[in-house]
Amino acid sequence: MSEATRQRLLDSAEVYALHAVSAAEEADIERDRAAVDDTARVQFNILVGEIQETLALVSVLDAADPPAQLRDRVLQEIPRITQDVADPAPATVTTLRGHRDRRAKQEWSRRNGPGVGRWRTTMLAAAAAVVVAVGGGVVATQVVGNDPAPTQAEQIVAAPDARETTAEFPGGGTANISYSRESGSLVVTLDGVSAPAAGQDYQMWFVDGTPRSVGLVTAEQLVDSDGTVIDGMGAATNFAFSLEPAGGSPQPTEVLTMVTLDA
Repeated sequence: MSEATRQRLLDSAEVYALHAVSAAEEADIERDRAAVDDTARVQFNILVGEIQETLALVSVLDAADPPAQLRDRVLQEIPRITQDVADPAPATVTTLRGHRDRRAKQEWSRRNGPGVGRWRTTMLAAAAAVVVAVGGGVVATQVVGNDPAPTQAEQIVAAPDARETTAEFPGGGTANISYSRESGSLVVTLDGVSAPAAGQDYQMWFVDGTPRSVGLVTAEQLVDSDGTVIDGMGAATNFAFSLEPAGGSPQPTEVLTMVTLDA
């Protein structure tokens, strides 16, 4: 399970609970839910349940019986009503992508500051508008849930000792690296890095005298803007990317780019 998949699933809890997704988007969410571990799946289910319970409670609190005279007037008018086909109302359901983009912009404006860099924080409190018709008027009630716990990536970026650096790839594109010595972890976000040629892989390394492999760059990481958490930094003084035969190598073959991890 990647951190990006977990983050994407939790970010979709609000619109999933409101049934404000298309069939294709719902299928994407279900695939993410199947891909994450039990802990992330339980977190998602709790968020969805809390939102739906809150909406149900608000509906009950706001419910009101129409005045008797209003009911009588409506019944009297029914026989005289000429049914016209009205223009369909504009869609009010925001796509999952639009919903995520809007929340990401709001969170960026609220939390942008030193140490954040280019990290895109997307987790906000669940919010929904409940529209209740009351005697011909419309009442909008906003429901705000609890903020979910920060992800591991958010904790690394927000750590008091967090630092940020950028590695330039020879063929174009960059790797943004946010790290914290205190947590012993870093977050890697690739931007504009092209896929390696057939039969080759990018491999990542911690360097503290002898390079230590921390895995291959996956196709998902090349296009995912949420970043990847890498643990086990230890006393490493550098972080590097190399070009290797498919499947990787025990030691770097061709180092493409490397950054210094300051103490």
